[in-house]
Amino acid sequence: MTLLVLIILVLALAAFSMKLSKRIKLPSVVALIVVGLVLGQPPFKSFFVGEYDQVIFLLGDIGLLALMFLAGFESSWQLLYQEKKDAALIAMFGVLFPLILGTLVIVLSGYPFSIAIVVGVCLSISAEATRAKVLLELKQINTRLGAALMGSGLIDDMLGLSLFVLITFLIKGTATKEQFLVIGSIIAFFLGLWLKNYISRHHVLTRMLEKGLNTLIIPFFFVAIGIHFNFNALMVRPYLLITIFIVAVISKLLGAFAVKPWTTLNWQQLNLAGWAMNSRGALELALALVAFRSSLITESLYSSLIVMALITTLMFPFIIIQMLKRHPDIMN
Repeated sequence: MTLLVLIILVLALAAFSMKLSKRIKLPSVVALIVVGLVLGQPPFKSFFVGEYDQVIFLLGDIGLLALMFLAGFESSWQLLYQEKKDAALIAMFGVLFPLILGTLVIVLSGYPFSIAIVVGVCLSISAEATRAKVLLELKQINTRLGAALMGSGLIDDMLGLSLFVLITFLIKGTATKEQFLVIGSIIAFFLGLWLKNYISRHHVLTRMLEKGLNTLIIPFFFVAIGIHFNFNALMVRPYLLITIFIVAVISKLLGAFAVKPWTTLNWQQLNLAGWAMNSRGALELALALVAFRSSLITESLYSSLIVMALITTLMFPFIIIQMLKRHPDIMN
């Protein structure tokens, strides 16, 4: 199979999976990763991907930069300022608890501290873009809790990215391609945030650029994540997936509840905030991929982090819908 045919195939499968996910009301990120999971399995990988896997990974890196640019373009400093206190507290504890508990549990599982702390950082990340999409669809983004969740997600991601760059540099002792990729992602995010002040998001050229990136570039990032995934590595140590999932969920919830002494948000709102912070999504997947490619985590840990991110990304939309049905005023 030629490279051009492979690229067309990936884009066609990505477009079909996104349209299908929209119809059955699932996050498109999950559908795209499933495409990568299928193409990454030995029979399909050898036939379809072949010797072009490094090209797909390169396109995936470009897709990551494009994704972070759009995430910045869709973010707002105004939202962060409106609920800056609650946002900062939720973000701070939302990073601290997963970092500490994740590192401790992985160390107790027999891994060295250098690997454990990288896993802890990956667990501390939340999904700003995924959360934004859900809140927009439910028309809850311009509420008190909605603004706090968006602001906390932005701070959480910046803290997590900064920690990841610092820790990986200290462990490796030298700058790597993957570290430059993460730094480039941060720059792309702030570039999008800055350009938003000068370019209308509703301008026809802006919409064309956004659609082009979402259709032609960004899918390769998620497909690359799926291709790296190894089911066999997951089956070697299945308890890792269970352990990482439990720690991921509990630590984010504990981080949200720890905010109570310093906020007027009630326990129900903090519970929802904890589940919102549990949604990992694209950025956590990106850090896990970069960590794996940098040989900072093992294949079994990487595969466990990918599955955990998929499950938590799927959970949040269902949880917030149920909470809104039970408590219609929970967002205000």
